[in-house]
Amino acid sequence: MTDYHTKTFYGQKSSITLTSPSKSAPHVFLNCIKRKEDGTWEKISEGEGKTVKISIEEIICILEVLLKKSANWRGFHIFKERKTEIYVGWEKESREVIQIRIGEYIKKLRFPNLNFFTLMLEHILSEKIEFATSGKSKKKSKDGDTQEEGDYSLFSEQIIARDGLQVVETTEVGVLEETIEIKAKVKVESPKALLIALESDKEFWIPKSTIHNNYDVENKKKLQTLIVDKWIIEKQRIVK
Repeated sequence: MTDYHTKTFYGQKSSITLTSPSKSAPHVFLNCIKRKEDGTWEKISEGEGKTVKISIEEIICILEVLLKKSANWRGFHIFKERKTEIYVGWEKESREVIQIRIGEYIKKLRFPNLNFFTLMLEHILSEKIEFATSGKSKKKSKDGDTQEEGDYSLFSEQIIARDGLQVVETTEVGVLEETIEIKAKVKVESPKALLIALESDKEFWIPKSTIHNNYDVENKKKLQTLIVDKWIIEKQRIVK
């Protein structure tokens, strides 16, 4: 059994690529590119196109649409303060053409590519349920912080009945969450997180993606104001 899957579905003006980097990775990648006016295609290697990482839960939501159990699914991702909307839904009530929208990129799939795409997702989902859920992958940085994949991203859903089918929306925690100010010292910096100490001397790791203002990592004795997502504070059970 192979560990890697990738398939590109081309069209006249746009294409979409479905990639599973490993059966033990709890995600897949969806990438959209389009044909330029000069007839050439955009190149991912040159920073063109749009790529998003889709979690196992989101794969399930997409399959619910493809299997005609839901009308559409809409998700919102944040990466480096940029919000990307992802939409998968039927073009018409006949449900023969699916529309996949990633930001401003749109790709439509119909038979037989629609069936191919659905069968691939079903196969990949089965693999990941078997191999990607046997335990979380922990990565330890040089600074001693242990990070778990998916530790800072939670899945939530809203289901609304419409025309006999469901409309599903998912969001990452932090997209619509409030921020809060805390006073803290930056003790250690790793590529993705900071070890901070509160005035009470309590220390904990906080992901950089949840901090929304500039901070000084050089002065370890400096007490500074950090504007952070409220959910990470609640997760650490910090009493303000």
